[in-house]
Amino acid sequence: MTTIRMKIGQSVDPPDMIGDIRYLLRRWGVCVLGMRPLTYVLPFALAASGAFGQVRIVALGDSTTATARDWAPEIKQVYSDCLPGALAPYGISAVVVNAGIGDTTTRQALARLDRDVRSRHPDLVVVQFGINDSWIDVDQGRTQPRLSRSEYRANLRAIIRRLRRDGARVVLMTPNPMRWSDPYYIKAFSEHPGLLDVNEVRGIDRLLDGYAQDVRDVARSDSVALVDVFDAFEHYAKIPGESIEDLLLAGDGIHPNQAGQNLVCRMLTARIAEMLAPRSAEQSHP
Repeated sequence: MTTIRMKIGQSVDPPDMIGDIRYLLRRWGVCVLGMRPLTYVLPFALAASGAFGQVRIVALGDSTTATARDWAPEIKQVYSDCLPGALAPYGISAVVVNAGIGDTTTRQALARLDRDVRSRHPDLVVVQFGINDSWIDVDQGRTQPRLSRSEYRANLRAIIRRLRRDGARVVLMTPNPMRWSDPYYIKAFSEHPGLLDVNEVRGIDRLLDGYAQDVRDVARSDSVALVDVFDAFEHYAKIPGESIEDLLLAGDGIHPNQAGQNLVCRMLTARIAEMLAPRSAEQSHP
């Protein structure tokens, strides 16, 4: 049988390679002759099927994405650290770059997109923001969120458009819910009643609920893959004997602890595997 030799020197069996590509394109709903040109989808299809080796993934987010070794040493691995090993059983070889920066919003993310993400030529980008976008800096005399929900949605869509023009695929993640734990913020909001109710268990999420829904709505309207971290954390709390606090840093209540990062990693792994190696995802659930 004739063998096709790729430019990088890898030999592949034509029927197997083409079959893999066709299967992936069918699962993605791509019409090669219509919606997207073959030159757009072929490189990514080959990468996902293993013909081009590693898949490049960038995790774009705030402090819930960024490495935490310098301020939360109990977190040994954030979700981007564990992704390569978690994806390996699905036959996906991935290089993951963490482009998370603490205390940032989608406005800053859009401004640094070229430098921190597009310059790395990713195949897939994970985007998670919302906590800082919705946050009220009450200790600075503010009474409104840093970003309005309309700007938040617009920024997410702008990020998606730019990445798609590059040929990258996007996964949106809702932010994780929070709980009152940090004495500093409890005191600050107690002194400014009517903003976030410190006497309500979910009072700290009053605004974040809406921003999480915005992520779901953008994912639906723009046909983007979604990992609903917010919903998963809330459902975890409904398990008898479990609590969201089990997934958040003690004394912080905002950032996922190691258990929370592990949960995010498992969810994201399953979604990426479904996108890049659909047959493996149906047969294997590590």
